[in-house]
Amino acid sequence: MDKIAAPEPLSENKLEVAIIKPFDSIALAFSGGGFRAASFALGVLSYLDKVKFEDSTDELFGLSLLQRVSYMSSASGGTIATTLYALYNSKGKSFGDYYSKLLTALTGDELLKQAMEILADKKYWKTRELKSRNIINAFAMAYDKYLFDHAALEALCHDGAPGKHLQEVCFNATEFFTGQSFRQDIKLVPDAGKDPYFTYGNMVIYLDEKTAGKLKLGDILAASSCFPAGFEPIVFPDDFTYPGLYPAELKNALTMLPQTGDKQEKEFISKKNFGLMDGGITDNQGLQSMMYADGRRTRHETDLRHFDLLMVNDVGSHFIKPYVMPEVKKGWELSIRGLIFIAVAVIIVLAAGAWYGIKQHYGLLTVGCSLLITVPLIFLVTMLYLRQQLLGVANSALILNFKKNFTERIITVLVGYFAKTPLSVIKQMISARVQSVLMLNLSIFLKRIRQLLYNKFYFSPQWKNRGKGNHIYDLSFSNNINREANDGYHSPTPPILNPSRDIQIVAQVAFNMGTTLWFDKQSTEQEHSEACIIACGQFTTCYNLLQHIMRLLAIKPDKAPFDNKYRNRLIKLEQQMLADYEAFKADPFFYYNQSGFDFKVPGFKEVTMREIPFPDDWKVDDIQSADVG
Repeated sequence: MDKIAAPEPLSENKLEVAIIKPFDSIALAFSGGGFRAASFALGVLSYLDKVKFEDSTDELFGLSLLQRVSYMSSASGGTIATTLYALYNSKGKSFGDYYSKLLTALTGDELLKQAMEILADKKYWKTRELKSRNIINAFAMAYDKYLFDHAALEALCHDGAPGKHLQEVCFNATEFFTGQSFRQDIKLVPDAGKDPYFTYGNMVIYLDEKTAGKLKLGDILAASSCFPAGFEPIVFPDDFTYPGLYPAELKNALTMLPQTGDKQEKEFISKKNFGLMDGGITDNQGLQSMMYADGRRTRHETDLRHFDLLMVNDVGSHFIKPYVMPEVKKGWELSIRGLIFIAVAVIIVLAAGAWYGIKQHYGLLTVGCSLLITVPLIFLVTMLYLRQQLLGVANSALILNFKKNFTERIITVLVGYFAKTPLSVIKQMISARVQSVLMLNLSIFLKRIRQLLYNKFYFSPQWKNRGKGNHIYDLSFSNNINREANDGYHSPTPPILNPSRDIQIVAQVAFNMGTTLWFDKQSTEQEHSEACIIACGQFTTCYNLLQHIMRLLAIKPDKAPFDNKYRNRLIKLEQQMLADYEAFKADPFFYYNQSGFDFKVPGFKEVTMREIPFPDDWKVDDIQSADVG
């Protein structure tokens, strides 16, 4: 397929889709967030599998909502759930098989142990000699062996037989050539449309689709989920090679379009070697790719139909913990200069002690002073070395080369004053900088990107009556203010959808769970977090689908974006989901427990509300149940 070297037409189509067929073609985006994201996704998918079209006159009668999902996009932890589901669906395996496999894989820290065993033992690297021996590649090999049974991307393609409903999937990563999203995208069914903007990558750097099909799913998942600080970048082509797929073939299939044409860029492009990292860096919700895919369909660039529902399943949030300035501890104001004086004094005393020991033939004193004197000497040498580096006397070996930003005179002045500054003040300044930078990179930037994409998604006419958010915090105590608001941006929850106290407790526990790659069964905090997150995915999906249906049914028939014949479909689905929601309010774990037994999950244990402690970050007396019935 010829590629068009042009900016991606992400949002040129401003036209609203006039007519929809409710729930006929569903697109799902799953956010990043480690095992919390994967578990929430499992809850979402399991509830979609539960809900069936019950109108006997409906052309979809007997099918589940899950069987109408034609597209999935994901980033980071969400990709754990989507890659495995796409593989199982293409092989015609039951949803129960998938549920049992993923729940077992997520339980405890088995994947972590398997990855660490691979990292530590050189025998695992003999067949993947070009792979860098590091943590992200150890996880890639663990995914390859224990999740995907060595399957490649092309294994997701299928013949469209009944039950094989996925048409396209996208596992998002971020490339370090231009800093854009790198869409690990594949169509699972034949498409006669030209679809000129469909690509494996983006419009600047992309891989031939046939060759991309040979990439291991384990490596693709690793590329989507190697979050900064926790993992290294995964590097193309070496980290994607294996016996039968070598660097030459991958490089020949890769196109990298120049952006500046300068000498440095030409040299970089000629090597065809670049890094990939977590898709959450550029789009942690997988939302941009879902909107982009719908745009291609809406513009009729492909034979695949546009989506009737685009659902964003997100374990992230707009909430943020305020920055608290580190305090300077009061007390003795010791500075670096003071430490140097103390070190010199200690050296003099110890040197005198050693000399006295020699003169008086006290061997123990001589040896003791001689050994102890090395500590202040090392400190002094280190201070002199750092001063030399900062002042640029030699070529700086420090990570930060201050001569790039300051003149030698300014550096001399700064070093002199910092040497006299109390260590408690310096510690506070360093702590403030580290904490603020981490907050910017791990929270503020991600939330800002999220806000921009959400604004585009929810306020564009293109996705009017089709877009719906599904957030892990929707029914938590943390979201009470927003859920009950009526301020022009929010509308209050209909009384019938008010959550019970038990639902809110489970949702809050799920929301409080941090981003990890394991559920530590020895940790009291995490003991039931996995069950809470999956259950939260189930009842929150029920809640948000009910909201979506109620809003569609509230539109007057003459202005409705759907043919009136679909009204009965919506009514039947609403009745079914209302009954489920009442059951969730009575017992948030009713379907989690039912699924565990029905799908024969090995070692499954029933969970009850008695085992779930009230969240520590909320006071029992301060929370009034929103349940009115």
